[in-house]
Amino acid sequence: MNQRMKLKYYCLDFLAFFAISLVNTQMIPYLTNIGYDVITRGYILAANAVVAIGGQFLFGYICDRYQKIKPFFTLAYTLLMVSGLAMLFYEERIFWYHLISVGMMGGMVKVIMGLNETWMLEADSEHYGALRAAGAIGLCAGSPVAGVLVDMYGFSILRWALIITSLLCYLFLYLVKDVEKEGKPIQLKTLTQLLTNIPYLILVLIYLLVYMIGTADQYVVVDKMLYLGSAHSLVGIKWALQSFMEVPLFLLAGKILKKYKPGTLLIFGTVMYAVKFILYGLSPNGWWIIATASLQLVTLPIIMLTSKLLIKETTPENLASSAQMFAMAVFIGGSGLITPLITSFLSERFGYDLTLFIVSVFAILPLVIIFLYLHMRKQKQPT
Repeated sequence: MNQRMKLKYYCLDFLAFFAISLVNTQMIPYLTNIGYDVITRGYILAANAVVAIGGQFLFGYICDRYQKIKPFFTLAYTLLMVSGLAMLFYEERIFWYHLISVGMMGGMVKVIMGLNETWMLEADSEHYGALRAAGAIGLCAGSPVAGVLVDMYGFSILRWALIITSLLCYLFLYLVKDVEKEGKPIQLKTLTQLLTNIPYLILVLIYLLVYMIGTADQYVVVDKMLYLGSAHSLVGIKWALQSFMEVPLFLLAGKILKKYKPGTLLIFGTVMYAVKFILYGLSPNGWWIIATASLQLVTLPIIMLTSKLLIKETTPENLASSAQMFAMAVFIGGSGLITPLITSFLSERFGYDLTLFIVSVFAILPLVIIFLYLHMRKQKQPT
């Protein structure tokens, strides 16, 4: 890929994730502002996961079926933009309206992230880390911008910010080249092979449990910040810091993997999640929460990286794409469905601090399964 085309991809990645941050990072503050309680928000947020699970399967299939990514990325982005604008259109409680609009918007965020990851990897695998870093920087830039705009002008200003960003995004979607996907459509036979692969299923379970912990960072922690009286701009700073903390791993992934095994990194990342949520529970104000959020450096990016490597190790090459897509639908979509429902109930009953401590203790379960999995794999290795 020449430098000019590479620059266009960087701009597209930056703008797409900037647009995502405008609506996604202010979703919970917006729902809270118009009067939804924590239980009702849990139902709305669970709808995100339902759309994400179905959307990942659907868009993954049609990309394989037609051997294209660009037109379907454009479609997913259009759905994100329309549903994001719809979410912000009525600043009053209309449950079914927001269930659909917020559910579609949040679901398309997950779909776009998955499509983007596949597209950038196939467009330029050599510079994949830098391309993904451009997206992380887009999130990092858009999150505080969204918070400051809301504090100054209210949520309605986000409509115009999203429209302007989307016009620029469509321009670069027109300018960049598509790639031809390698792979076959998902078939029933393919899913059957995956569902009978025990090591693969154990890994999917492990990552589902770990992502359930990580998903609480997007919901319970933000709720606690709002409860403590943090400004919307401060919530944006939290999202921005976490996005920025992902950049080093994308750029240094090769060196890290040469030094540490994926299994060791998975254990470390899970333990750090537990530490992170203990500190969240102890945080007395929004700035303490933001300081704790810097531990994103040693949590989500590590978990994300190890998932791709360990799942690849357990599946045959001809099923590699299907295995990754199915796994992501389960542990990302599944955690997005389960976590809001559980944590909203716990928060309502026990408060935010105790809920965060419960989430940290929950890390023991995936850690036990990780050790059992690594022991099982070691036993099967030839001596």
